[in-house]
Amino acid sequence: MKNQNTVTVTSPLFPGQFFVTEMPAEKKPKLKKDGTPKRTHCNKKKGEKSEVYTITPEDMRKIVNYFVENQKWLYYLIFIVSCNMARRISDMIGGDANEYLPDGLLWEHFYNPSTGKFRHDLLEITEMKTDKLANPRINKTVRAAIERYITETGVNPADNNYRNPVFLQTTGNYRGRVVSYNAYRKGLKAAAESAGISENICAHSPRKTFGMINRMIHPGDYDSMELLQTIYNHSSTKITKRYIGLTKKQIDAYFDDFGDFFSDYVLGDKTYTEMAETPVVHMDINDLRDVIKAAYKAGADNAGTTDPAVHIEAINDILSMIESLKK
Repeated sequence: MKNQNTVTVTSPLFPGQFFVTEMPAEKKPKLKKDGTPKRTHCNKKKGEKSEVYTITPEDMRKIVNYFVENQKWLYYLIFIVSCNMARRISDMIGGDANEYLPDGLLWEHFYNPSTGKFRHDLLEITEMKTDKLANPRINKTVRAAIERYITETGVNPADNNYRNPVFLQTTGNYRGRVVSYNAYRKGLKAAAESAGISENICAHSPRKTFGMINRMIHPGDYDSMELLQTIYNHSSTKITKRYIGLTKKQIDAYFDDFGDFFSDYVLGDKTYTEMAETPVVHMDINDLRDVIKAAYKAGADNAGTTDPAVHIEAINDILSMIESLKK
């Protein structure tokens, strides 16, 4: 049966026979829950690296110092806010594609207009990419960065009853306009180059860095992955793990381990004796805590269940989790 995406052709090798082939369908846009297209865009260019890296604490210090030394106060503020609040750049500076925050964050998102004081949490926003709500905490570092920005630039958040965009350019030909994504990207690239950072650092790096650093500074927190999943509005901890670079770290270990093997047994003089695969799994202490927590929760949830199939399924889920964490 024919449709608009099929065409009937004849083959010179088989006269009288017909073949139906499917024409390539047009790429369909991603849809929101209400069925309307998501208005997102991709900034990746052909031939450019797509892997976005997290930033080390030392390199973060170099980037901040670069902005301060060069009096790039707007970029200074964007960088510190994005690092500390784990926000996408599209939800900070807005743009034509952002139907929720076309002008980006306003001062009223940080200040309560009725009191003139900082809010404890960001006034709730709807994320452009996910359509999910977010209102991250405004920590003391963000408040201090805003206060320094105000001191250095003379910006008054209370103007227009706190309804002005936060990330307006205060100097240059585009003074009074919200900074563009490309302008900030170039500024961040310049800071990274000045800091001698060779990895691909972009405007999304601070958001990823938030998760990686929090995983490091909360090694004993059983809920760390679930909390980060909630902060990022991800659908699974597996996505969060890949997002913040833990999966990449594990993949890199495979390459390094093979390199060691090749050096020892191919280029070196060691003799390799093939061994049957054994169920040995190596994982870091944080992953082990996650496994123990999942096992404990499964036991508690199924304590009153006598159906062996339920317990077998729970055990298989734990084993699958361990398999996914192996290095």
